[in-house]
Amino acid sequence: MGFTFRTKLLASHIGLVAAVVLIVILELNRSLGADLGGQLDQRLEQQARGAAQWIGEGRRHPGKLAARLALVVSADVTIFDRDGNVLGDSTQAAAGASASASAQPTVTSSMPAAASSIDTPEVTAAHRGDVGHATRLLAGSEDEMHFVAVPAADGMVLRIAAPLSDINATLRSMRRRLLFASAIAIIAALALGFFASRLASRPLRDMTESAKRIAQGDYDIRPAATSPDEFGVLAESLASLAAQLKARIGDLTAERDRLSAILAGMVEGVLVLGADGRVVLANPAAAQIVGDTGAPLIGKALADAVKPMALRDFIAAGAKSAEVRESEIETSGRSIAIYVRPLARAAGGGMVTVLRDMTGLRRLMTMRRDFVANVSHELRTPVTAIQGYAETLLGGSADAATSRQFLEIIHRQARRIGALVEDLLELSELEARAPEQAVREAVDVGAIAEHVAQTVRERAKQSETTVRLDIDGHVVALGDPSGLEQVVQNLVDNAIKYGNPGGHVVIRGSREGARVRLSVVDDGPGIEARHLPRLFERFYRVDAGRSRDRGGTGLGLAIVKHIVEAMGGDVHVESDVGKGSRFVVEVPANGAS
Repeated sequence: MGFTFRTKLLASHIGLVAAVVLIVILELNRSLGADLGGQLDQRLEQQARGAAQWIGEGRRHPGKLAARLALVVSADVTIFDRDGNVLGDSTQAAAGASASASAQPTVTSSMPAAASSIDTPEVTAAHRGDVGHATRLLAGSEDEMHFVAVPAADGMVLRIAAPLSDINATLRSMRRRLLFASAIAIIAALALGFFASRLASRPLRDMTESAKRIAQGDYDIRPAATSPDEFGVLAESLASLAAQLKARIGDLTAERDRLSAILAGMVEGVLVLGADGRVVLANPAAAQIVGDTGAPLIGKALADAVKPMALRDFIAAGAKSAEVRESEIETSGRSIAIYVRPLARAAGGGMVTVLRDMTGLRRLMTMRRDFVANVSHELRTPVTAIQGYAETLLGGSADAATSRQFLEIIHRQARRIGALVEDLLELSELEARAPEQAVREAVDVGAIAEHVAQTVRERAKQSETTVRLDIDGHVVALGDPSGLEQVVQNLVDNAIKYGNPGGHVVIRGSREGARVRLSVVDDGPGIEARHLPRLFERFYRVDAGRSRDRGGTGLGLAIVKHIVEAMGGDVHVESDVGKGSRFVVEVPANGAS
């Protein structure tokens, strides 16, 4: 686990103070030791030079002289001859005093130790005429001594030695005091560093929390009261960055939502494959076209996402080509227009595929072609008849009776053309009418049925057909009165026209929940089941020759369907061959009835 910035700051503060204290202690110890040592060396040198003058006067008794000089200078005194032999040593004064008074003046004869030659650095330097200085431990002792040797008369050397115990004691005392003061300083530095680190780390901690919130998607960052230092500038920059990120992400989100809405609302299917051949984008239309609406396509491989093999093979071939490919493929009874375009490597590679279900359009085109063909066929017969009979009349070879017969035929065919044109215009008007233009008002179904029965009465008499009403009470529908009357009249006309002579036609009406059900029932020859699904198509006839002979245009039921659907209803037919037919219309009921 890593240390926090506050811990690191506090540790560095304490470390800095400790380092400074250590350096101060070491430097004070060194400088004070050097100063005290220098003072001792200077004092010993002055005393040695002064004592060296006494050696000539008392050289006959160098041992006593060394003892007396040691008392004067408060230090150990040793006198050497020119050969480095000890003539007198204050540390051996007791032994020298017990010697015989008749002994020779030189100590070497009476002191075996003094007869030895001592070759030390300070003595050697003094023999050369310099002042010798040396510091060392005495043999068999832990006390450190400082030696100063100076040249004296007759080649002799005077050496003064003083222990460094006092200096060392002073230095130890100084170090103890400094360590105590350092401990106090470190404790004070620890306390001050604690508060300083807490104060310094607070803005950093706030910025860390702000950064975490930004990472979690919360961009509403408000900087606290900041100081004009670097932390304050950084906090303001972080808040500004969060605001910019929020605005940019908001724009990207809006753009994404807008793009998603556009893709979702497109009729064309859009399928984007990545460089690895997996789907990275697909709209609902694409899922419907490729035949997999049960699960999301994103993340699937091409073989799993696109079910129709023909489409899958075309897309796979497009993946291997760097060119745009487009085609129209027939698969599973549908016609699919497909457009495949490779994506640039800068965009991540892959390809985009646009699919459009052309089945409905092809059906409409087929219907349009059939419609034109049917209209042409319907018009060709009466136009040909009119043209032929008119040419005969213009030739003047027909007698009066024949001319009248021809004129009646021409008139009948002209009325047929007029009826066809009128039905076509009405059908075109119904198709062009917007849903909001549809009339919505209360319609008395019983009154409509009664009016239709009166209208077709003469025509029914001619075919000896009985028209009867069967309306359940006061039934009120919600729709277009004239349109609903036209629907009932077209259905009753068809029932009379194609029913058996002497047959029966019943107009029934009832309310069933929120719907009004109107039925026109006849006992005619009926319609085979294979004709029922197409009965409401334009120009579709069960028996084309029979329909034309009876003056039908083939558009009546198509008009009925458009009128009923415009009122928010539906129409269907039920028929049994040999037993008659039942045309059923269901429209919304008036809620106030």
